[in-house]
Amino acid sequence: MIQAEEEALLLQQYSIQSDGGEVFRERVEPYMRQVLKYEDPLRQEAALKTVPVDELKEKALISLAKEGIFSPSKNEEDHAFLLQLLFWFKQSFRWVNAPACDICDRETSVVGMGNPLPSEIEFGASRVEIYRCNHCSSITRFPRYNDPHKLIQTRKGRCGEWANCFTFYCRVYGYEARLILDFTDHVWTECFSNLYGRWIHLDPCEGVYDNPLLYEKGWNKKLDYAIGISKDGVHDITKRYTRKWHEVLSRRTITSEDTVSAILMNITRKCRSGLSSDELLALENRDRKESEELSKATYLEVNNSISLPGRQSGSVEWRAARSELGQADSLSCSSCPIRRCVDAHVSKIYDALSAILSHFCDNNIPNERIIEVFVTLRSLMQNLKDANFKSRRVTLDQKLQQIFEILPSAERLLSAISLKAELHTVGDPSVATDGNLIHTSLALPVALDAVDEILSNYKSNIFYTKGHQFPRGNRLCSGSVLASSEQLPIGIATAAFDGIRLSKWEEPDGAKGCWLMYKVHGGQTCELESYDLMSANDAPERDPMDWVLEGSTDQGSTWNTIDARSSVIFGSRFCRKSFTVDKRYKANVLRFRFLRGRESSANPRFQIGSIDFYGETHMA
Repeated sequence: MIQAEEEALLLQQYSIQSDGGEVFRERVEPYMRQVLKYEDPLRQEAALKTVPVDELKEKALISLAKEGIFSPSKNEEDHAFLLQLLFWFKQSFRWVNAPACDICDRETSVVGMGNPLPSEIEFGASRVEIYRCNHCSSITRFPRYNDPHKLIQTRKGRCGEWANCFTFYCRVYGYEARLILDFTDHVWTECFSNLYGRWIHLDPCEGVYDNPLLYEKGWNKKLDYAIGISKDGVHDITKRYTRKWHEVLSRRTITSEDTVSAILMNITRKCRSGLSSDELLALENRDRKESEELSKATYLEVNNSISLPGRQSGSVEWRAARSELGQADSLSCSSCPIRRCVDAHVSKIYDALSAILSHFCDNNIPNERIIEVFVTLRSLMQNLKDANFKSRRVTLDQKLQQIFEILPSAERLLSAISLKAELHTVGDPSVATDGNLIHTSLALPVALDAVDEILSNYKSNIFYTKGHQFPRGNRLCSGSVLASSEQLPIGIATAAFDGIRLSKWEEPDGAKGCWLMYKVHGGQTCELESYDLMSANDAPERDPMDWVLEGSTDQGSTWNTIDARSSVIFGSRFCRKSFTVDKRYKANVLRFRFLRGRESSANPRFQIGSIDFYGETHMA
């Protein structure tokens, strides 16, 4: 590889432009003016008003809690918030292939470029695309705005607008951020993570983070220059994004490597001219550490077991024209690590609700009354969920007070959600968090989904029957999970055990075979009695159809078949199916081998909404 680099540098001497690096400088310098806009207090103040910050903070803390981190450090919390900001931005910003017609809101086709109006130039739109409506022939203008203040209002564009606006948001929330200019026509963001002690890659268009080989390996991009631009200077960070540096060198023909370094150093020196000696020292130390990291990066081996996706944003035609579909236009991801299920609260909620249902069954309570009670409970939980997570409290009306008086298990349910009823205190009777704010945030959606399912069953005349009811006791929890693969960030393996309907385990290439192993918590063994599977929120073609469930007593060295099913059809979304195990077998590890998805020939992906194991656990 070193020899190949030397040869590339030798050939580069005969192909570079002899202009003293002016072309390279002219590509980079305009972006310095761009990133300095991020520091404007008025722009930042306007941006702060557009973000649901409490919602993102709660989601960040929940994401940490799902990893077992209930008392995060500031660095952990900041890192988690940054990722939630990325996911929120991905959902709130709109990709534009061709804008909808201004008159009839229907499809348009590109006509060409137009001259920008003064009102467009004011916000940096030096380029304006012109489109004609395919139906009413009206003309629609699409200004390519560069001012982040304007972009937080329009909330639309392509990768330039996306990266520009997202990098701005990162600065608004105090992250050290830089805009990454890829000379092969893409833009993304990097932020310095105090948690990891390094810069991390974030692509707002794709909703992807810390995956720098996405472009070269996933999109099949032929990279040449990737330049990081921030208020503190500019850096050539191309080496982070390639494992083919000798090939990249052969394409870097704008100017010599020495000239690139000199130009970037000169711009950086100007950016830092007003800093104190301590600030300069801190930045120089960070630069030195990054330089060492980048020098090593190009010599790291590529993990060929990791399959990265082609580009997902933009129309198929547009992506194909840019040769960015990758090897196949499908989502994929790396093999996943062992993950621990933080789901003890799910089992406690199911136990409490099961006790409530047993009380109704034992006392022959009419179905109409049962439905009325659960409708009232659901209203309480929804009101609590809608309240600010820092100060959750709901006043109880007479109906709710009666429920807590007649149901012996109602307070048990509240306890499982880290709530408490204050019935005999000064003031109005109420329910509030017991102080464990994030545990309540984690548990409330589980309780809501469980109550919704109970109501659906009763309204559909699916009544409580011993052994097959939902929910029921003896649910396994707190185990660890390893899967053949998973879809980051929303389809991780433990999502199948979190008790929330909308989450799921998604295996990008699992339609023709995938597996998931569950290791019982604390070195215990389990004698499995039954298990539930629930279909996911969408795409019935990805449902499991054939599978084998196995158990092992030796941590997975040998396996015994516990249950096998074939040609199973889930008739709807969020459809729960319960399966009784005929072969009782003590195991410390359980393994699903999903042999086939519902339409495995048409769709490569596999998904399952939830998995629940039920049985008796014993110390090994």
